[in-house]
Amino acid sequence: MPAILDLPAEQALEFELAAIVSAEQLMRRLHADRYRAVQRARELATEVAGFTESSRARDRDMATRSFVAELATTLGQHEASASRLVAEAERLTGPRVATLDALDAGEVAPTQVRSVLELTRGAPVEVADAVEQVALDAAAAAVADGVVSTNAHVRRRMRRVRERLMPEPLVDRRARAATDRRVCVEVAPDGMAWLSLFLEAERAFAIERRLDVLAGREASDDHRTSAQRATDLAADLLLSGTLADDARTRDAVAGPTGAVQPRLNVTVPVFTLLGLDDEPADLEGYGPIDAETARIIAAHAPSMRRILVHPETGATLSYGREHYRAPADLDGFVRVRDGQCRFPGCNRRAERADIDHTTAWAHGGRTAASNLAALCRHHHRLKHEGGWHVGQEPGGVMRWTSPADHVLRTLPARPFMPVGVGEGAARPPEPGPRDMGRETENEPQDRVGRVSEHTPY
Repeated sequence: MPAILDLPAEQALEFELAAIVSAEQLMRRLHADRYRAVQRARELATEVAGFTESSRARDRDMATRSFVAELATTLGQHEASASRLVAEAERLTGPRVATLDALDAGEVAPTQVRSVLELTRGAPVEVADAVEQVALDAAAAAVADGVVSTNAHVRRRMRRVRERLMPEPLVDRRARAATDRRVCVEVAPDGMAWLSLFLEAERAFAIERRLDVLAGREASDDHRTSAQRATDLAADLLLSGTLADDARTRDAVAGPTGAVQPRLNVTVPVFTLLGLDDEPADLEGYGPIDAETARIIAAHAPSMRRILVHPETGATLSYGREHYRAPADLDGFVRVRDGQCRFPGCNRRAERADIDHTTAWAHGGRTAASNLAALCRHHHRLKHEGGWHVGQEPGGVMRWTSPADHVLRTLPARPFMPVGVGEGAARPPEPGPRDMGRETENEPQDRVGRVSEHTPY
């Protein structure tokens, strides 16, 4: 570095740019090596599981799902990301091997590889090959002639070739793609979240244009930016807008949120709820929210579920062998405690999951909080059929062992601690400045709370 700093600025800049190019080339080769390693590992996992090409399709599919879970937990990724990586590796070591070779040679970037994979997916072989060739030709032109093409430029050319060569009419492909339309929510810092919609292009652009027009109607006393106005308008329309084909919303008799009343679970420390401190609450599916927002939500909640923990709660946390299916109080306790699916890395919400006996009922397992956990349907099946093993440890900790003998542990979202009769009834001593925002050893404040629920009508 000292020698570089002593160079004239122009030469030092040239050196740094060359170093960046060298690092980029190395990263592209490493990406290619990773794809090849993932495919080899998948083949080995199938071999270890004892499946062959002659095995049942259902068994081979379960072996793939088990490997995806293994890879996700090994890399610390969401299973959707690991599944995408496995699918990409299979195609890049198979029909799209030319793109993998170009990546290994440093001629294409990972973003361009993903564009090739996206725009060749589902296309007939000859169409997919032609679309891929567009990207390879652009990469070759960049190397030979210095012709710079961004990923966006190459994607446009690939899309034109794809639309021109696809034998199935666009109207039919669009109708099939429209069946996947959905709404997605992604959490963000500072009490915010992203809301996105996957829908037909013309509707998406029409929505954007309408919001732009509505947001453009400035008022003299409105100091919001146009982006803020458009966002607020979209939220207002979604929460309380009228639906032409729904008499309940058209006649404005369905309440402030339209025909459907949303259900929100918010766990609020009892002293926060009473206004005695400002310990953050927990919004299910999101995480910490400020105390004032929690109190506003709780004030409008039509029902409250008290969970102070047995024996204070009145909820029975074990029914032994008396019931196979967890009764309502135990079911609710487990879902609130777990918060989400208890498989490593899964964030599907517990309210949409199955309540599973960790030690199977058929093998003597009890219907008790210490033997129950929330598992989404996918990981419920994986537990029983995919070679994964699980046990519960004290404190609601779950210990998972993968088919490759990796051991991972997951923690409950709200590890309620048992309290004795009469404990937790009095307000704890006022914390000093150094104690603010922390649990004391004897009084973990966030273990005692209420769940406010907005229930659907």
